[in-house]
Amino acid sequence: MSHYASQVQLKAMELAKIYFGPRFKTYRLTPMLQVQPGDLPILGVYLLRERRLQDGHANHTEPHFKHLMTLGFSGGVHVETDKQTDLPALEEMMSELDDVLLSDPHFVNLTEGVTEMDRVAQFAKAGETTLYEIRVEMSLEFSSRFPPRVPDDLKVVHVTTEFPYREHVDSGTPQIERVYDIETTP
Repeated sequence: MSHYASQVQLKAMELAKIYFGPRFKTYRLTPMLQVQPGDLPILGVYLLRERRLQDGHANHTEPHFKHLMTLGFSGGVHVETDKQTDLPALEEMMSELDDVLLSDPHFVNLTEGVTEMDRVAQFAKAGETTLYEIRVEMSLEFSSRFPPRVPDDLKVVHVTTEFPYREHVDSGTPQIERVYDIETTP
């Protein structure tokens, strides 16, 4: 994944932690192979995939891409078997997450736009733990350019100007000569 995509993921997690605070017990940037009841409720912000497509002509100027990135959000809570119809808290929090991210100008301005969102809810059984999970996939688009790294060793430009040409000196035309040294480094 690109470094910039990771920055978008970190900003989403930062906003989620600020907004939800202790309402989620565990926050994750990478998926867990096994979820323990003590980890719940849990919110994960994952960088699921990133595609780079050419932006314009592939052989024109430096490499430049349109990135299609999918950011995944996974909210999970422990649900007792007899309370599986009582799930409004997680539903509400995942809806709030949409508002938190899509209303924050700093997050929205990190990319060129949100192209689509997909939401799936499911029950899972992890050992003796019944888990209710809501997954949201947010597709984002942004661009990148990779200009060549060219070392610039030029430090001073030495310019000499003469007016008129030297061949006119014999005719009596006064010769004006100026010398300039132009610094190219700050």
